[in-house]
Amino acid sequence: MKNFIRRFVILLIFLLQITPAFATVKVMPTLIELNANKSRGNYLTTSFSVQADKNETVRFKLYPEYFTITDEGKMDAKPVSNNADNLISHARFVPNEFTLKNGVPQIVRVTFTDLKNLPDGESRMVMFIEDVAAKEIMLPNANKNLNTRLIVKTRLGIPIYIDKGRVIKVGSFDDLKIEKNNNNLVYKMNLSAKGNSKVRYHGKAQIIKDNQLIKEFPVNSNTIRANGIFTETGLIPENLQEGDYIFKVILIYKNEKGENKNLIKETQFHVENSI
Repeated sequence: MKNFIRRFVILLIFLLQITPAFATVKVMPTLIELNANKSRGNYLTTSFSVQADKNETVRFKLYPEYFTITDEGKMDAKPVSNNADNLISHARFVPNEFTLKNGVPQIVRVTFTDLKNLPDGESRMVMFIEDVAAKEIMLPNANKNLNTRLIVKTRLGIPIYIDKGRVIKVGSFDDLKIEKNNNNLVYKMNLSAKGNSKVRYHGKAQIIKDNQLIKEFPVNSNTIRANGIFTETGLIPENLQEGDYIFKVILIYKNEKGENKNLIKETQFHVENSI
């Protein structure tokens, strides 16, 4: 029987504020946020480090891409964009290719120039760090006539933001609902950001019955794009006794002045225990 070879190309993209390392490659920091209003000139400088395990030797290349944030808070990278809030044309970085070995970290320095021509509010890009050479992984297969080979390429992304001029960060908690989904209770919340710079929040949810706190758990931290919306769905904890409850969500974000602001909303729901 003819021997078939299946090839897969897997591109692993990591938003480093969530996943700071893949395998033995570590990048620090995982997110860079700069304020052009604090610059003493028409430029800003920053840096990050990339490090591999002491037993590994790997070569990486660097390149930037513009990105937007989706309604689900995910990164949508775009290789080409003429948007005014695109930082790529303002960025200079060295080195743009390097080899990691013996566990020695590589420092990458990034300079942003011509800041005066950035628009008010937020500008952004993502710095991608990618394998120069892909890795092959052979996978076992019960079928002796079928080989499976994975072509794996690692790509790590560091989001970089610059706020400049008159910056506005205003979050809004627009709606909160409890719905039933496949015999599970889920909460759906709609948020928005009224301004020209993203809003990043964290917080918690509470379940209250008869004015008593029954359960409390953290909600996912997420980012709402500038002048955009965000939607999220999550599970209500099970094993609640029959009765009427209040579901309360308390979120915290920082405004353009660095002050903590609260977004609070609650809704009622009923639990029926089936026999």
